[in-house]
Amino acid sequence: MDSGTFSHEQISLAKRNNVRMAQEVARSAREILGGMGISSDYPIMRHLINTETLVTYQGTNEIHELILGKALTGFDAF
Repeated sequence: MDSGTFSHEQISLAKRNNVRMAQEVARSAREILGGMGISSDYPIMRHLINTETLVTYQGTNEIHELILGKALTGFDAF
């Protein structure tokens, strides 16, 4: 990004993918731990809430999908 060689579409793809993968890992950890995954003994639920916050903070998935869709199809959907 600092070198200026990445496009906005590439950044959207990276942000969208990173948040989605973080959510998947946190959900898997919660499932593996079972009942302990929702207790205060492990910080899994805090991580899940943090990843949900990232969906809004980094721009919603829908906005990233619109940006990527335009890059792929050439049609502006917004």
